[in-house]
Amino acid sequence: MLSTCEAKYVAASWCVCHAIWLRNLLGKLEQQQIGATIIRVDNKSIIELVKNPIYHDRSKHIDVCFHFIRDHVKEGNVELVHMAGRDQVADIFTKPLPTVLFNNYKKLIDMKDGRII
Repeated sequence: MLSTCEAKYVAASWCVCHAIWLRNLLGKLEQQQIGATIIRVDNKSIIELVKNPIYHDRSKHIDVCFHFIRDHVKEGNVELVHMAGRDQVADIFTKPLPTVLFNNYKKLIDMKDGRII
């Protein structure tokens, strides 16, 4: 069974994989992205795990193929930034939320009466 840190690390790795693919696609379209792609994560342990490969207790069960995220952070292609869980607006699409959060997220994405404006 994966710990929360492991599961979120794997998810962040997939996100980085897709971000790198999109960066390469933009390059092929002659629209090269300047600077790092920002990946927002709600777990500070993931950021520490990427920065410090010696952080062994939480990483020993993670498959080696997911550690490429470290290389892309080191090369400056992506940057991991902490974002509090309560600020993850994408949650409106992925999980049930308390009414207060749901209404707040609706405002943040400009949704009125079930329609995006």
